[in-house]
Amino acid sequence: GVDVSPTMLRRAAEKGTCADLLAAEAHRLPLGDRNFDVVICANAFHYFRQPGRSLDEMHRVLRPGGELVLVDWCDDYLSCKLCSIWLRWTDPAFHRTYTKRACGELLKASSFAVERAFHRRIDWLWGLMCLTARRSASSG
Repeated sequence: GVDVSPTMLRRAAEKGTCADLLAAEAHRLPLGDRNFDVVICANAFHYFRQPGRSLDEMHRVLRPGGELVLVDWCDDYLSCKLCSIWLRWTDPAFHRTYTKRACGELLKASSFAVERAFHRRIDWLWGLMCLTARRSASSG
């Protein structure tokens, strides 16, 4: 598990995760090339100040044929879009949210092949998107 926040890493450790935990920024992963079969980015993408570089890093650490699962709230819903505007003013850590389409374009720009993309309304305020993408099996 990778997170820039020591507090989040501490919470993960307290929950008894069996994963190794590492403090790092998504756009500078201190991990070797092609070491992982799956990368999961859950509810964090809206904090990434350099989303393209972060996706490039996720691509780099995946083995050829490896899968990225990206889940985040999205601007495909008006309530989420309004919340994003409010958070830009009130939360210095927040960067931005994306529509499912815009996120898919970012993935493609980082050499991912998007296999599935959908969004779901969670409640009256929140909606999430999920995109699954793969690093080409021929990627060297």
